[in-house]
Amino acid sequence: MSDRYYGNVRREVFPLLPEKCGRVLDLGGGFGATSSHLKREGRAGYVVLADLVAESHDPDIDRAFAGNLEDAAFLERIIEEAGPFDTVLCLDVLEHLREPWDVIATLHKGLAKDGVIVASIPNMRHVNLTVPLVLKGEFELGDSHLRDRTHMRWFTRKSMIELMTGSGLKLEEIVPRKSMKRWHKWTDLATFGLLADFFTIQYLIRVRNR
Repeated sequence: MSDRYYGNVRREVFPLLPEKCGRVLDLGGGFGATSSHLKREGRAGYVVLADLVAESHDPDIDRAFAGNLEDAAFLERIIEEAGPFDTVLCLDVLEHLREPWDVIATLHKGLAKDGVIVASIPNMRHVNLTVPLVLKGEFELGDSHLRDRTHMRWFTRKSMIELMTGSGLKLEEIVPRKSMKRWHKWTDLATFGLLADFFTIQYLIRVRNR
């Protein structure tokens, strides 16, 4: 399995997933590496992939849909034909959408009772963004990572939670992914954790349909 952007298995989200993920929708999952891995491990029973281009995908994907992820009719067709879903993965995709709030609201309708959405979202308060902006007045975009020029939206921890719970889903867990570990350990000690958010490159979030 390739380790390129669209082919890597996102193992860091596995602790947030149910032991049995049931019927899974992998939104914007590229090749479908993460969801198909869950199926091979026996944690997912049926796996659906939805991406802008989904013709080429992992052979363990049960069904693939290609289309505009922000098109409500497209998402509703997926839900009608392949849902409802017990687990929805939104891994590094929501920040690339113009109206991710509408997408989460539509996905909420496609969740089974007690179903979950697990998302990973970059943190715009990270030092790699804030320090050049505040000290140098620079906000240069690149081809990947935090300053990916294809990002349409930028989120803080607070606004991520608002995004994921705005349709009525219940926040269950939010986990920071740290970077620059040597530095953040010292700053956590010196500031009693007050600057921890600035060394969090990404948050992993789980919300549930209660």
